[in-house]
Amino acid sequence: MVRDLCMFSKADKESEVVWFKISYENTVHSEADITSLFAEKELDMRFAYLDSLEDPSRGKYVIFTEVEKGRDVSDIIKELQELDVVLDVEYGISKNQVMQSVEFPLSLFGERAIILRASTFVDILKIVNENVSQAEGVQMLTGIKSGTSAVRLLRKVINIDENNCFDLLRELFMAAGWGIIEYDVDIRNLKGTIRTGDCFIADTYKNNEVPVCAYISGFFAGFISEVTKRTVQVYESQCLTTGHTFCEHVISPVPEGTKHVPRGELD
Repeated sequence: MVRDLCMFSKADKESEVVWFKISYENTVHSEADITSLFAEKELDMRFAYLDSLEDPSRGKYVIFTEVEKGRDVSDIIKELQELDVVLDVEYGISKNQVMQSVEFPLSLFGERAIILRASTFVDILKIVNENVSQAEGVQMLTGIKSGTSAVRLLRKVINIDENNCFDLLRELFMAAGWGIIEYDVDIRNLKGTIRTGDCFIADTYKNNEVPVCAYISGFFAGFISEVTKRTVQVYESQCLTTGHTFCEHVISPVPEGTKHVPRGELD
């Protein structure tokens, strides 16, 4: 998964941060040609990432470097543009020492995205718990919608089916910083468990008397149901916040024709 975001905290007060966003023809030597030019100009690439997800025939190379204050980078831009593989070059100079966003608005799978601290997300959950009746059900249904949307977005860039959905789910969770997943699921019968380590909700919540990851359970339910086109229910059987070493979510099918319902209403 590609994140259209770069941040750089500048330590050298006598330098400036310059970022380059280079669109290029995707050949076997494109990245090498671009990197070699930066080496020739004695520019140290402090951070960089490649992205060819949106169009396999084109690539995007985002590079952060530091230069001495006042250095003219127009010669670098000109030589980049003259490379046969380069299609377009954008750049920017940051004189500050905090952060620099290359993309605005930020985009994730073609939709607008934001940066949100885990503690802010958990604060929202706590406010919901304190002020909304059936708060767990609300969080569950919100997660279901999010999980369903995630599959629909993934389908735009990759084939996803019952054979690879859990591997993709694991990679998605880790890439998003949500947690580390292990699963033991009988996909044919829609039964099994998903364990999450370092779940961002539980890890931020710390201690609690009851499990707190209803949103995550809902996400799993929406994700699996959208892939399989069969409705499943998911509930958290144990949680890091209640003294366990990991969070565990139990998956089971619901009667055909039944829509998603909050935990407890099928009992």
